[in-house]
Amino acid sequence: MTAQTPSKPVSALGRLRGLAALEGPLATTVLTVFQYFLVSVSFWGCLVPAFAFLALVGWQPTHVALWLGALSLLPVVPAVYALLRSSRRLLAEREEARAGRVFWTSFAQACRALAWAALAVGVLALLLAYDVTLFGASDAMLLFAVGAAVVVLVLVIGVCAVAATRSEHKPIDVTTAAVKAIARRPHVALSWLLLVGLGIGAMTLPLVGSVLAMFLPALLGVGIHICNDALRLPLNDETRKIP
Repeated sequence: MTAQTPSKPVSALGRLRGLAALEGPLATTVLTVFQYFLVSVSFWGCLVPAFAFLALVGWQPTHVALWLGALSLLPVVPAVYALLRSSRRLLAEREEARAGRVFWTSFAQACRALAWAALAVGVLALLLAYDVTLFGASDAMLLFAVGAAVVVLVLVIGVCAVAATRSEHKPIDVTTAAVKAIARRPHVALSWLLLVGLGIGAMTLPLVGSVLAMFLPALLGVGIHICNDALRLPLNDETRKIP
């Protein structure tokens, strides 16, 4: 029998080289962070019309301002759909996700397949804006508007989550499936609202809020998927393996 030779201890330089290798943990972490940054910046880019409306026009009780505000919200649904698709890829494949490409491909697809949902959000926003303009002095009207906005937000996330798992996006089928899923698991919808609220609060933090904003949408998308999986949202989610 031959005697086994003791293995040489790995030097500090060897460990440093392993960390800095192209396939090492440092490189993969940097690539993953960059993917989150790319998805988040892409999401904010889709909201440029809304930001431009707030900066140039803002809230005004006029017909032109109300209609422009509703039109500026049309990219929201495709952006949320693309965010959920790309964040699922991020969650599954990390640094190899190519999430930016998935985001814009999904956004273009949603502009066609979910145009009905984007139009519905614009119409609802216009109706709420007119209600606030006409009856804004009433506290009950303000509470109603806030509650309706929360319901619309939950429905947008639910519809996009359902649409991301289907190849066909018929309005009645997708909306019905989203309402049924939320009704069966209302605590999942509450987790979505909690994540969005925490995200908005994080962006208001001094010094670090602007930095967090550059990664926040992707983190929210991943958080929504984690909540859906952990709380067992009744959906056959096939986006874990996006072709």
